[in-house]
Parts: sequence; structure tokens; C-alpha cells
Amino acid sequence: MSRYGPEYWDKYGSYRTPLAFHLSILVLLRAYFIWVIAALSRRPELDLMSLFFKSKDDFFIAIAIGAVAIVPTILFCLRRPRDSHQVTQRLARIWRYMRWPLIACALIDLSWLSIQAAHSHYRFSLFLAVQMVIVLWVLWYLAKSRYLSVFFSDWPEPTEKATDKK
Repeated sequence: MSRYGPEYWDKYGSYRTPLAFHLSILVLLRAYFIWVIAALSRRPELDLMSLFFKSKDDFFIAIAIGAVAIVPTILFCLRRPRDSHQVTQRLARIWRYMRWPLIACALIDLSWLSIQAAHSHYRFSLFLAVQMVIVLWVLWYLAKSRYLSVFFSDWPEPTEKATDKK
């Protein structure tokens, strides 16, 4: 496994999060972000949900698909140095495998977009085509990135307070 130099480390000595990882999370959880933006917009004449989803069923399926990526996202948010060695070891053990739910989410999402294209009798839809290309890019990135394999095997070490207690 290749190692990356100090320019790839943050102030805690862990590998920095790549920007493409943030964008991948944003793409996989796009139904949740659209839902939040629609809930925050207080203009009833502008129905944001109908712009992105044909029916309520499409929205609920998109929410269910995005739910697969919620656990890795929550663990990513917890990726900070802890005071406890046990918590750090437990989270590191789980974090190591969080690439696979993201890949599964991207595969399911791409399959769902293909099913939507089939239901429209493969008439060209720019909206579906752009989504499929972006999700395909996310899938390719999650599967092929060498830096992500190092990033997912790394977890911040416990703080100095935890090492003083031991």
C-alpha cells in the first residue's frame, strides 16, 4: 500500500479528507439535501420537490437509497481524536469497511436511475443523463482511488489526555 507524505496529513497526523470524497457524499445524499432545501424554502408557489422527483414514490426510493450512505457519513463526522482508546479502536475498526456501503449505495443509485430511464422508454432526459454520469463518476472514484484506500484505513490517534491516563 502506498503511503502519502506529510503534505497529505492534517494537524492530528491523520490523512486529510479529499474534496472528491465530500462531493461523493453530497451526490449520494442528494435526496436528503433537496429535502432540506425544500423544507427551508418558505415559498409554497415554488415546489422544489416536483422539480427533482416525478412522484412521492420516487422521492421515498431516493431517500431509501441514500440511507445506505448515512452510516459512513455519520462515522466520517465522528472522525476526530477521542479521549478514549476503546472508542478510538472501535470506530477505527468500523471505519475501515465504510467504503463498501458507499460503493453499494452508488451501485443501487445507478441501477435506480437506469430503471427510471427504462420507464421513460429510454427517451433522452438531460436530468437523468447528468445524474447517471455523476453517479458513475462517484462509483468509479470510490472503487479505484488509491488514496481512499489509505484514507479509510486511517483513523485519528487518541488525544494526549488518553495516553497520559494509561
